[in-house]
Amino acid sequence: MKLNKECESCQQRLSLWALFVSLFLSLVKGVVGILGSSESLVVDGLFSFYQSFVVVKSIFLINRNSAFYKSVWFASLVISVMLILGIGDVLIFSVVRMAKVAKGILLRPSPYALYTAILSVLANQLLYRYSLCSGKEISEKNVSQAEIIQSLRLSVIVSSVVVIGIGIARRVSLYGDAIAALIVAAIFIPKVISLFNQSLKVTTDGRLYGFKGIQGIGGHR
Repeated sequence: MKLNKECESCQQRLSLWALFVSLFLSLVKGVVGILGSSESLVVDGLFSFYQSFVVVKSIFLINRNSAFYKSVWFASLVISVMLILGIGDVLIFSVVRMAKVAKGILLRPSPYALYTAILSVLANQLLYRYSLCSGKEISEKNVSQAEIIQSLRLSVIVSSVVVIGIGIARRVSLYGDAIAALIVAAIFIPKVISLFNQSLKVTTDGRLYGFKGIQGIGGHR
């Protein structure tokens, strides 16, 4: 269903804001997580990168012709593999951290990691609330835009888990950050595997399916 001009403008604003915020948070959380000794913040940064790609994929699949779809899905395939490898590295570091803590080595996340995680919760919450106000009609007409809104909601949950984990690691138990990283990875991995499976299915098939928002557009055998 074609959106009216007001909804289309709202859709573009939501997509651009979601893309900007996700890329910014991905960069900041990745850098601060590595420097601030927080595996949970690093995996949260990977999730923000995934979210930014959800937005980019949505924009291109809506606005480009059918010949462009497979290129987008091929990029999705490559990025999903990169994300799986990245999550695997974080999981290994999380297990190593827990082993070091068990041996009595003190590994406490930096306070800046906690501040960054709190900033992430606030930013994602504001963006999610904006999407609820501006995206209700859009999401009913546009499945790809609904995917962005769902991703924003999940980002709030993920970042909240990271805040709790880092807070516990700094005040209660040094295992808190590693446990939060494992929880976030458990939430994140099914999303990435789903993206990988969809991307592989589309790129290896002559038809354009696997993305509900474009079913029936071109791609006949």
